[in-house]
Amino acid sequence: MLRLAILLALAGAGTAQAGALQPDAGPLAPTPAQQSAFLTPEAQAAAAMALPPELRAVVGELGFDRGVATLDRVRKLYEYMVSPQGLGLRYREQPTHGLAESYARREVNCLSFTMMFIALARASGIDAYAQASDGALAVRELEDTLYRAHHVKAGVDIDGVQYTVDVGWRAVVAEERPRRITDVQLVALLHNNNAVEWLLAGDLTAALAETGRMLSLDSGNPTFWSNAGVINWRTGNVQAAENDYLKALELQSDHLGALSNLVEIYRSTGDERQAARYRKQLRKAQSQDPFSQFLIAEKLTRQGAYEDALAHYRRAIRLLPNEPTFHRGMAEAYRAAGHASAAERAINRAESLELRKMSQRGIQDTETSS
Repeated sequence: MLRLAILLALAGAGTAQAGALQPDAGPLAPTPAQQSAFLTPEAQAAAAMALPPELRAVVGELGFDRGVATLDRVRKLYEYMVSPQGLGLRYREQPTHGLAESYARREVNCLSFTMMFIALARASGIDAYAQASDGALAVRELEDTLYRAHHVKAGVDIDGVQYTVDVGWRAVVAEERPRRITDVQLVALLHNNNAVEWLLAGDLTAALAETGRMLSLDSGNPTFWSNAGVINWRTGNVQAAENDYLKALELQSDHLGALSNLVEIYRSTGDERQAARYRKQLRKAQSQDPFSQFLIAEKLTRQGAYEDALAHYRRAIRLLPNEPTFHRGMAEAYRAAGHASAAERAINRAESLELRKMSQRGIQDTETSS
C-alpha cells in the first residue's frame, strides 16, 4: 500500500523552510529558459498576496483610523470576515483557492483564510504574517493513500505578545510562539495544496506543474519533496520518485511520508535490503507519531488483537491527549475486549473533547450553512 504524507489545508495546514538543491533525475527542475521567464519568488508571493479590487474596497468599509488600537482592529477584521453582515466566509476543505476566487465563492480553508486575513490586515495598517505548526493536525486514508493535515494561521505581534488569528477558533488568543513563515513559503503551500488536489482529481500533468512551482518557491520543505515523489511515482518515473524521497530525508531524517514511500518503492522493485533498512527507520519514527500509533491501533482492533490495540491507543493519547478520535477508537477496543467501564470513560472523554471543539469553531462549514 502506497503511503503519502501530503499537506492538506484542512482546519489545519502548513510547514516550510528553504535552501535545498533540485535532484539530478526527474522532470521537476525548471530549465534555464523557464527560470528566466519566472518572476522572482518574492514577486510571485507579492502577486499571490495582492488584494483584488473587490477586497481592497473592504478596507474602506472597516473604517479604521489612528485612534483604533491594533488588537481591536484585529478583532474587528476577523469578525467582519466570518460574520454574515461582513464577508460571510464559510469553511470548505478543498479546493484551495487564491484570494480572488476565495472572495468570489466566500469559501476558505485555513490556508486561504490566512492569506486573506494577512492581505486585508496589512492594507488596514496591521503587521500580520503567517505561522505554521510542525505537528500533524489530522490524518485520513483515501484508497491507497494516507493524507496528513498540518495547520497554518495568521499571527500579529502587539506590545510584545504574539496573537494568533485562526479560522478554526472564535477568539483571537495569545499563545506560545509557533513557527513564523515567509510569504514565499505561504504561497508555496498554496501550490502544494493545488498539486495534491490535482493529484486527487487524476490530472498528473497539472499536479506536476504545481509541484514545480512549489519547489521553485521553497525547496527546503521535506513534505514538498515527498509529495513530488508520489506524483512522479504515479507518472511511472520511479527514479525521480526515489530521488525526491531521499531529498526529503536529507531535510528531515524521520519524515514519515518519505520513509513509508521508500519502503514501498524498494519492496516493489525487489530490493529487500533497502526496504528493510527504511522499514526500521519508519518504525522508529512511527513510535513518536500519535497518528501512526492510532492507525496501528485501528488495524489491530480490526484484527481482533484488542489488548495490543489498547497499548497503541494509549501511546497515541500520551503523545496527543486532546484528539477525540483517539478516545473513540480506544472506547471501541475496550468495548470489544469486554471492559465496559473503561469503554464508557473513553467515550465520555471523546464526547467532551468534541463538544469543546464545536463550541470553539469560529467559522461554519459550507456543508452545514446551506
